[in-house]
Amino acid sequence: MDNAFAYKEPTNSHINSEIQTVLENSAPKKIYEKGAIIYHQGDIANSFYYLSKGKVNVFMTSPNGIEKTLNTAVNGEILGEAAFFDKMPRVSSAKAVVKSEIVLIDSKKLIELIRQYPKLAMELLENQARRIRMLSSQIDSMTFLQADARIAQLLLQYKMTLSNKTAVHLTHEEIGNMAGVSRVTVSKILNRFCKKGIIKTNYREIEIKNQNALEEILSDN
Repeated sequence: MDNAFAYKEPTNSHINSEIQTVLENSAPKKIYEKGAIIYHQGDIANSFYYLSKGKVNVFMTSPNGIEKTLNTAVNGEILGEAAFFDKMPRVSSAKAVVKSEIVLIDSKKLIELIRQYPKLAMELLENQARRIRMLSSQIDSMTFLQADARIAQLLLQYKMTLSNKTAVHLTHEEIGNMAGVSRVTVSKILNRFCKKGIIKTNYREIEIKNQNALEEILSDN
């Protein structure tokens, strides 16, 4: 079926391993305990962050206190770079989901790193483009797709951010926030996917058993 929302394999959102090593060793790591806020919406950005180890939720908060998850970052991802580069107040907050190790990169450090490793500048641009593409995909999904297709699309996208290509480490609440559906709806749809053999749910992990079936769900909408 020819469909504007047919699934297309996304580019991995991680930066490449060489640049990961550069950032990993560029500064001492700061430890954020579970639940700690890494940066706040509205702050002026003096640095961006490299997630060395852990898991972080990036989210927006509405004036009446409703939170909307934009991204759940795992090892090897960059956070907070958009506001750092455009010098505008941050449009989102970030919170450690588990105990996390993070490297902070400020302007002085970034200039020093780019002088030593010129490829870093292009890698950061490509990473930002991937981020914009993913957020645009989320907006399209919430505008045009049914709930089951939104969740299918999210599972397909996020499996590519992990070293294990078949597993997605997202909670029902995180999936609901990103897909724009309730946690109850997420549970019902995932249970239906399980019964059909499309996925298998383990402790804090969703294993994708049949990628083609998820792609068919998405293309049928």
